[in-house]
Amino acid sequence: MHWAAGILNRSARGSIALGLTVAVSGCANRPTQPVAAPAAAISYDGTYTGTLRVTGASTSMNQRDCATDPRFSVNVTGNQFSFPLPHPAAVKAAPSLRDSATPIYNASIAPDGTIKGLSNNTNTAMDGRVAGTRMTGQVYGLLCYYAFTADRN
Repeated sequence: MHWAAGILNRSARGSIALGLTVAVSGCANRPTQPVAAPAAAISYDGTYTGTLRVTGASTSMNQRDCATDPRFSVNVTGNQFSFPLPHPAAVKAAPSLRDSATPIYNASIAPDGTIKGLSNNTNTAMDGRVAGTRMTGQVYGLLCYYAFTADRN
């Protein structure tokens, strides 16, 4: 029985060697495909300037108290930006709000142009989109809501 196992082992080894030779020779005859270069990172970096307008207010807020500077300008670096949103009328009406009347929104721009942002001061969001050289979006403040449109310079 021992000599039969040796014959089977030699036979199996020969089959494996033959199979490997056929597999390797098959690979050698195929043309190689060029490896695609990694996609270039998309950059939305630059300065965007435009306008900001009040689009609404909560029921407890007078929309006039939401007024802010209508000029919108952000500097995007590494597909990220920060945007302070002052509320001068609220400070005038209630000076004790001076420290909390300018929430800062920190936003990032995804490779598809989607903007997502958040103010840690008020836990409120902003969102939008960059298409070409135009940025558009909305800010959902605690009591006031805004829309912005800006173009990259």
